[in-house]
Amino acid sequence: MRDERTDEVERAVLALLDRRGPTPIDEILAEVDGHPIEIEHTCSRLQRAGELRSRSCGVYDRPSDDRERRRAR
Repeated sequence: MRDERTDEVERAVLALLDRRGPTPIDEILAEVDGHPIEIEHTCSRLQRAGELRSRSCGVYDRPSDDRERRRAR
């Protein structure tokens, strides 16, 4: 079951990646408010949903088409 906190962390992670592009997990943890395990689980969940991808070990990014679609808005 999703809750408001889960949505908040997801939005924060996705917004950060939209702004910065590829970002190492340690930088995501430093920028997003939350427990490191909560944020890592969020990244895993978003990756399974296709909302982000792992470019290399510990570096996350949004799929190119998602970022371009958001910039066009």
